[in-house]
Amino acid sequence: MRILCLGDSIMQYNDFSTFPQTGWVQELSRFFPDTTQWLNFARNGRSTKSFIDEGRFLKVMEVCQPGDYAFIQFAHNDEKSSDETRYTSPKKDGAFRKNLTYFVRELRGRGVLPLLLTPIARRMFENGEVKNSHGEYPLAIIETAKAENIPVIDMTALTMALLKKEGFEASRRFYMNFEPALYENFPEGRDDNSHLRPDGAHAFSRLCALEIQKISENFPEYKELSENCMKNTAASFSEIEAGNSEIDDEFTVFQKKSL
Repeated sequence: MRILCLGDSIMQYNDFSTFPQTGWVQELSRFFPDTTQWLNFARNGRSTKSFIDEGRFLKVMEVCQPGDYAFIQFAHNDEKSSDETRYTSPKKDGAFRKNLTYFVRELRGRGVLPLLLTPIARRMFENGEVKNSHGEYPLAIIETAKAENIPVIDMTALTMALLKKEGFEASRRFYMNFEPALYENFPEGRDDNSHLRPDGAHAFSRLCALEIQKISENFPEYKELSENCMKNTAASFSEIEAGNSEIDDEFTVFQKKSL
């Protein structure tokens, strides 16, 4: 089974040079058999527009094969209205929906099974509540998936709920938000509430994996994906979830690099 990943820095593969920053699908691979092939085309700073304009989607089309699955997650950079090279409108007639529809239809035309995902939540709290910083984009993704009759996972809602449960301070460990001298790559520390560390990537990918298991209930053509998801699950996962064990950071670093 092959899984193609289309997205931005939140999904992108990270190696030792940017550790501890972790693309969340690097941890998602824990929940699939070792034989699963991950082709990660996600890149830092890309929107649906720039992903197309730079020829990155053409690269996806060059290597995709019938029976592949494609995980598509954009919005963080499509939201940047001051940057005409990346911005797309989420309105009903906007470029964001049109680009997503283009991805889906082109991939399906090659026999690929696409899956849309809304963006993960930023760690933004307001009066004790988690703030949705993505505006209309999650709804645009959900409505596009419905129009194209393909599955969608609302990662925005799932991750917002987890952040609310964890709280402002505890959820800091999920993100690239830490004091100076903690990591060699970032001696001055970071104050980044968008990108993830291994703990965040693991927690969020687990939320996604639980949803992937259910997809074939409404989309039987995705049966292989659903049935293979969580096959690698062991007691250690529940221990990590309960805070009784640590994430194996090396797992996120020493993997096959993205394309």
